[in-house]
Amino acid sequence: MKIIPKILSVSLIVALAACGNTTQQDVDKAASDRAAGVAKAQQAAQPAVDAANRDLAKAQQDGNAKVADAHTNANREVNEAAAKKSKEQAKADYDVAIAAAEGDLKVALEKCQLEAAIARSACERDAESAHDRMIDTAKGKLDLIDHAG
Repeated sequence: MKIIPKILSVSLIVALAACGNTTQQDVDKAASDRAAGVAKAQQAAQPAVDAANRDLAKAQQDGNAKVADAHTNANREVNEAAAKKSKEQAKADYDVAIAAAEGDLKVALEKCQLEAAIARSACERDAESAHDRMIDTAKGKLDLIDHAG
C-alpha cells in the first residue's frame, strides 16, 4: 500500500506540470494576440495619423505664410510712415530755410542802406544773390526728398 501514495504523488506532479505548461501557453498566446491586436490597431490608425500629420504641416505652413505676410505688411507700413515723416520734415526744413533766407535778405538790404550810393547797388545785388542761392539750396533739398519717395 505504500505504492499508492507514491503513484498519487507522481500523478499529482505530472498533472501540475501539465497545468503549468497549459498556463504558460495561454499566457504566451494572450501576449501574442495582444501584440497582433496592437499591430492591427496601429495599422488601422496609421491613415488617420498620417492625415493629422499632413493637416498639422499644412497648418504650420499656412501660419508661417501668414506671419511672413504680417511682417511684410508691417515693414511696408513702417517704411511708408518713415517716408511720410521724411517728406514732412523736408517740407518743414524748406519752410524754415525760406523764412531764414527772407529774413537774411531783409537784414542785408537794411545794411546796404548804410552803404554809400556807389556801393549800395553792389551790396543789394550781393544780398539778392545770397538770397537766391539759399532758396535754390532749400528747393534742391526738398526736390531730393520728393523724388526719393
